[in-house]
Formats: sequence, structure tokens, C-alpha cells
Amino acid sequence: MTSLSLLPVVLALLCSSTLCSLGCDLTQGLQEDFSLLNQMSTSSLVPCLKEWNNFSFPKEALDRSQLQKENATVIVYEMVHQIFTLFSQNVTPATWNQTQVIQLRIGLDHQLGQLESCLRQDAEWEVPSLGSENPMMALKSYFQGISQYLKGKGYSRCAWEFTRVEIRRCILFMSNLTRKFKD
Repeated sequence: MTSLSLLPVVLALLCSSTLCSLGCDLTQGLQEDFSLLNQMSTSSLVPCLKEWNNFSFPKEALDRSQLQKENATVIVYEMVHQIFTLFSQNVTPATWNQTQVIQLRIGLDHQLGQLESCLRQDAEWEVPSLGSENPMMALKSYFQGISQYLKGKGYSRCAWEFTRVEIRRCILFMSNLTRKFKD
């Protein structure tokens, strides 16, 4: 067997991670999501400071240095799914650019489809667990906290403004995570 005939096998092994495959590269979609979140509101947060909430992003449970490549796709899928659910409630502030809110939902739905395909390609994926804190449970609890905050504040403009800022933080985390496993 020549070295040239081994090239496709070597390339497949080097890029066997679901996040590495071409159809699973969410970099552009996440950048668009971040940009839409930045643009959809021009309101100042200053009048809202009394409603600020620390959502306690689960950093420890999602420690990128501890995550395996296979589990990263599952984590990103769960995060995109939770964000899509939040923005599909049809209770975003009327002051936001509703066209951009719809574009965000469409983009998130497209990314969910991409991730579902990636997960089907990687038949060996499983729910990630790191030590005593399960990342999936930590994520669900985190997003449940955001949802409860919004509901508790009556889906006010200020509550949504802080949620929008927090979701941008989530998108930055996902971008860094996908970039880590892409390289």
C-alpha cells in the first residue's frame, strides 16, 4: 500500500471529531448570532441596573480543558437548543428589532439541524460527565434559572436586556469551544 492510498484514511482519522467536520463548523453561524444579538436592541442598560441578575454560568462543569471532543458537540447542541427555546417564547420586547429576532431563531434552528446531523454521524456520543457535576444537568439548571428570571420579571424589557447580554456570553463560550476542537 502506498503512502498516497493511506492519505484519505489519515485525513479521516485526523478530522473524525464531529466539530471538525465541514458540516459541523458553526463558526459563521455563531458569529451571526452574536452580531444579531448586538444589533437587535439599542437600549441602555443603565435604567435596568436594579434588575441585574448573576446567572452563574456553569464554568466549572463546562471546563473546556476537561471536555472531550465527542462531548463538545453534545454541549453545544444543548446550549443552542436552550437558547432557541428561550427566543421561541414570542415574548421578546416589542422595542427590539423583530426581524432580527426572527433571523436569530432561524439561524439557531439551522444550527440545531447541523448539530443533529453531526450527532447522528458520531454514533458513539454519550452524555458528558465530568466528576461529580454533570455538564448537561448544570446547563439545564442554568437555562432554567434564566427562564425563571424572565418569568419572574414578567418578561420585562430590562430582564430581556440582561438575558440578551448573558446569551452573548454563551455564544462566546460556544465559539471558543468549537474553535478549540477545530484547530
